[in-house]
Amino acid sequence: MNVWLLPLIAMAAVQAFVGLCLFAIPVIAPQAASDLGVDPGLLGLYTAVVFTAAIPASLGAGGLIARWGAIRTCQACLLAAAGAALLSASALPVAFLLGALALGFAFGPETPASTQLLSRLTPPEKRPLVFSLRQTGNQFGGMAAGFAVPLLVLSVGWQASLLVVAGATAVLALVLEPLARRHDGDDRAAPRPAGRGTLKRALDLVAGEPALRRLAMAVCAFSAMQLCLNGFLVSFAVTGLGWSLPLAGTALAVAQGAGLVGRVGWGLVATRWAPPRVILAGLGVAMSVAAALVAIASPGWPVPAFLAVCAAFGLSASGWNGLFVSEVARLAPPGRAGEATGGMLAIAYAGLVAGPALFSLLVAGGFGYSAGYLAAAAAALAGTAALVIPLPPAPTPDLATAAKDTPCA
Repeated sequence: MNVWLLPLIAMAAVQAFVGLCLFAIPVIAPQAASDLGVDPGLLGLYTAVVFTAAIPASLGAGGLIARWGAIRTCQACLLAAAGAALLSASALPVAFLLGALALGFAFGPETPASTQLLSRLTPPEKRPLVFSLRQTGNQFGGMAAGFAVPLLVLSVGWQASLLVVAGATAVLALVLEPLARRHDGDDRAAPRPAGRGTLKRALDLVAGEPALRRLAMAVCAFSAMQLCLNGFLVSFAVTGLGWSLPLAGTALAVAQGAGLVGRVGWGLVATRWAPPRVILAGLGVAMSVAAALVAIASPGWPVPAFLAVCAAFGLSASGWNGLFVSEVARLAPPGRAGEATGGMLAIAYAGLVAGPALFSLLVAGGFGYSAGYLAAAAAALAGTAALVIPLPPAPTPDLATAAKDTPCA
């Protein structure tokens, strides 16, 4: 058996359960908002808090991995995510805020940790596919939230549903213990980044490489689009299209299922036929078109037609992540893949903060969900431009002037 296979499955599971703890919030939003006496659209600010906390957590991921090891870091992320679900289940506004902060500290290090582990165990030629497979965990988490959480909400209520999610997430943290003992020694044996300089080192690593900088600009916009898809689709279908909660959850599950297909499919395409950067640019255009179609949807649309748009949306807006991670691993210096991923994610999380916050403000301000999806489409097109617009050529030195200005020995 390939040495990377079991760690790949474990890392995908980590992402699935951390994602489930996040995706459960927009699914329970219609009922939870009623109990809390707030507009469902304002719960999008929950995700803004999550990814505000994730920014410093991702920047510090390199230090955590060096101190604990990649899998032990993932176990800590799972426990933080479970704690976030428990806090949110209390239905206290301050507990929701604390839960969002805890979930941010779970999201920040889990992708850098898995990148560090898998980049060490995976041959370079297999990385686009392996990282795409790992990123399918996000889709499994979203599909579980779309199919299972609405049924739990209808049967036991939204608070008990979050308790179930928290318990399952904590159990996975315990299941990973044998893998931690097997693989974490290599990470702890590596040189540790300096303590207080860890955050700056991660950002400097991204800022110092033009290809990483441009990739970060695109991923910032793509991340905002992905979260607007996942965070508001259920509420839009319920309040804007008049769908029932289970049917609206099905729309989210369809989008996540298509994203699952996309992550594996785009990984295969990148491994065999096209460079990841070219595919990422095409997906940027596709997600913008899909978001615009969601924006013009109305209650008169046939259910299959809207579900088809959701599938196209998920295929593009949720299908790019594995290619992004494989590109970071390719461009990062040897042994610093986790640190580079942390720096990139800090920039991506800025989009995850700004996107849902702007979307929520547009909804609360009376502009509606359509305006939010159109704004996300415009941002994704701008991110695509960062990938495809050629870099200006480096200035050619004037040899005559240089010779004139150079003192003779």
